[in-house]
Amino acid sequence: MKTILPLTFCVMLLAACSGNTPEPKGIIVNFAESDEIFPNPERGLFAQTYYTSANVTSHADAGVIKNLRTSAARMTVLLHSYYLTDYMESDIPQEFLDRFETNMNALREGGAKVVLRFSYKSSMDAADKPWNASPEWIHRHIDQVTPYLQKHADVILCVQCGWLGSWGEWYYTDSGYKQNPTKDSDFEMRWEVLDHMLRAVPETRQVALRTPAYKMRYLLMHGDTAMSALTAAEAYKNTAKARICGHNDCFVSSSSDVGTYNKPSEREFWAEDTKYTMMGGETCEKCSYSKGENAISEMEKYHWTYLNRDYRESVTGMWRSDGSMDTMLMRLGYRLALEKIIVTPKPVAGSPLEVYCVLHNKGFAAPVNPRDVELVLVNANDPGKKHIFPQTEDPRFWLPGEQHKFTLSCSLKDVKPGEYKLYLNLPDPYESLHNDPRYSIRLANKDVWEEATGYNYLTTVTIE
Repeated sequence: MKTILPLTFCVMLLAACSGNTPEPKGIIVNFAESDEIFPNPERGLFAQTYYTSANVTSHADAGVIKNLRTSAARMTVLLHSYYLTDYMESDIPQEFLDRFETNMNALREGGAKVVLRFSYKSSMDAADKPWNASPEWIHRHIDQVTPYLQKHADVILCVQCGWLGSWGEWYYTDSGYKQNPTKDSDFEMRWEVLDHMLRAVPETRQVALRTPAYKMRYLLMHGDTAMSALTAAEAYKNTAKARICGHNDCFVSSSSDVGTYNKPSEREFWAEDTKYTMMGGETCEKCSYSKGENAISEMEKYHWTYLNRDYRESVTGMWRSDGSMDTMLMRLGYRLALEKIIVTPKPVAGSPLEVYCVLHNKGFAAPVNPRDVELVLVNANDPGKKHIFPQTEDPRFWLPGEQHKFTLSCSLKDVKPGEYKLYLNLPDPYESLHNDPRYSIRLANKDVWEEATGYNYLTTVTIE
């Protein structure tokens, strides 16, 4: 798979090299791409679980979550929907909040992350009104869950804004929230919920709205008259524009995705905005637009990261039958494959070592949440001795469909001469998960992954 020549591992990712920049001279190591379907954190199919106020004893099971990783879908994502039906005019009781915390702990133990949604009703029938609580109680309930969201940010993938309307999808609304808002004043109460959620959810995580029109309208009413999509310069800041993402729960289910899109400008907005924001969801109806070829094209265009495994079965079953699902399993979210590296020849202890990388993202999206990059040198004769070099490279800008070139660099001043294995590690930045290999990104290359450590093997180098 690769050429192994003397090399050192040093890590401070310095420069992103343009396509016209000459490649450095050094030892070239080429990598073979893998077509294997394997689990990777923060991406892929998800399983959905409902937790209701009518049964506060049900909770997530860490063993079941662990087994999802080895299932055919190689799942590392769940969606937890919390229905507060019995608390529409009262505080959320502690036993319900305790159940939420139990679930988050089970996710961490099981090696997965979660998409969260809170709402009150799972029906649009008039007999089930009201579909959501009053503004007073919604904001009270957001305050109650805030400390739990902050505490368990490490295992949150993203949070769907929720709270309003049936299923928390913001359409079948009442209790003062107009069902079909048209005027600016109609939207103000909705923006209060969104702003409250942006404060409640940790700033490292994004909050999803059901349609692009909602975000565009929010931007318009907050001074962005062009309703412009997020740019690279604006991305990943602690601003509303950077943190509002989307979820499409009627994906490829009609020409408009059942009202998800109302005009071409909304499609154009989401196609650009989702380069730097999370996108996921589910289908809701089978139609001519649901064919696997079109679904894959749409996932690519709108940078999909996560998809419901089970709903709707008539559509997902069709994708499994025609082979499209395997493509989705590989490409949902990121799929990072090294093409080659060029390593400093004959590295010397005390001198710099550089690793020039050429990497291609074959997925639908870039990693959206923060992600560390590290070079790791492990002594070939004594694996207990290793050196870890944190980098400044940001994988969130490794956009899909593009080749990325960058240099990782570090000093060998504290590394003694000898033979070392060189690794690339892409761990979770949260301390609670950083050393858990299940939360490190596996490269889509043959013969690189070390499951026990979460490291990607690059080559062996001899430091003189």
